[in-house]
Amino acid sequence: MAIIPRGADAALLLVGLALLSGNARAAELSYDDYVAQVKAGRLDIDYTAFRLAYAASPKYEPYGAVRALMGQMKKAYTAGDCPAAMTHAREVFEVNFVQIDAHMVAAVCQEKAGNDEEARRARAMFIGLVKSVLASGDGNSLETAFVVIAIDEEYSVMGALSVLPVRQALVHHRGSAFDRFETKRRDSGQPVTLYFNVDRPQAQLARTLQDKTQQDKQETPQKQ
Repeated sequence: MAIIPRGADAALLLVGLALLSGNARAAELSYDDYVAQVKAGRLDIDYTAFRLAYAASPKYEPYGAVRALMGQMKKAYTAGDCPAAMTHAREVFEVNFVQIDAHMVAAVCQEKAGNDEEARRARAMFIGLVKSVLASGDGNSLETAFVVIAIDEEYSVMGALSVLPVRQALVHHRGSAFDRFETKRRDSGQPVTLYFNVDRPQAQLARTLQDKTQQDKQETPQKQ
């Protein structure tokens, strides 16, 4: 038999529920909270929550300035210029601290520089972020697609899975958007099809284009 609280007991129960709800909200860390924790040396964090906190923050710009910074970082890294690559990696972190490849570059370059602790932390971040994406699905179908918050995560995951992209197509299924990649295994050339849910970056792109359209309308002089 269920016990139904009455009078003062009911009031106390409502107060308790309100406090629990408030504590739950307080426990939800923001993107900046996670960044501060990692910079303070904490690595045993919820990397999925970290990524989603970034995607929910005002700093979320999957198609923004970070792409140009990543291009500069990768160019320097490919050329073997680790000091320049690290400079650009730090610039990436200022914009997006959950950018996977930047942590990979930092891990390699810090190790080459003999900075073992910094390399360990960067490697832990890289592994944690990659595992977070891999845990979101298996990528074998639309229903079990990997869930990404930025297009660059797709390429990071493909690199981790040792497959090379051959062709890509944007497909829609049951109200969601997906990138379908035809890939091949790096060692054997065996074809592999992978699916990525891109709802978050697509929604952000739509908002950005809508804001730009509104801004253009406001800046365009009205005809008399």
